Amino acid sequence: MTYLDLTRAVRSVDSLLRHRQGIQEFTDDEGCLFRIAVEPAVRSTLLSDGTVVREGDPVLHLHLWNEHVPTMPDVGPSAAWANLMKRRMRESLAMLAAHLERERQFDGVRALHGAPPFASRLGALQMVRTAQRFGFDVIDPEAPREWRDRLHVVFDSMLLWGLAYAFNPAGLKSKGLLRHRYQLWISRRKLQLFYGPADLRPRRTDCH
Repeated sequence: MTYLDLTRAVRSVDSLLRHRQGIQEFTDDEGCLFRIAVEPAVRSTLLSDGTVVREGDPVLHLHLWNEHVPTMPDVGPSAAWANLMKRRMRESLAMLAAHLERERQFDGVRALHGAPPFASRLGALQMVRTAQRFGFDVIDPEAPREWRDRLHVVFDSMLLWGLAYAFNPAGLKSKGLLRHRYQLWISRRKLQLFYGPADLRPRRTDCH
């Protein structure tokens, strides 16, 4: 299979999965890094600002918009690339905060969740600190115990490898196949606190 064939196959699978999971774009801005989908929470979670997400509550899931991720230099992530990613992350979260306030269909959403993949636990430490600086709570999930869960990790990692190969192949340098997903959470209140319009931001007295 050629590079072009594999890229087309991966893009087709990615499109099919987005359709099945109800993942949608909320802006046509080419700098936005996220697509979104509303899904019920699979378990109860207490966030650092006191927000309680109960099992079954609607949660806004963040999915990386692969086509919009800046192309990584051939030598790997540079300082310029990292700064561009940080700027686009802040801009994307600001777009999302404004969108949630405009659209009444999201009134029941109290928290946002993402599960970005990392190539290893050790290599992810800096990324975890970065996520926390953006206001996210970071939860390291338990290792999969059932064989079905372990098999899911393998297939998930294969898909993620394929997506990187199709959209940003320089990001694969010196990385293995398996990926480790951390759970990132931010309450809607905290999102508005950090990224919403200044005149709509809540008081910061009890948000950590």
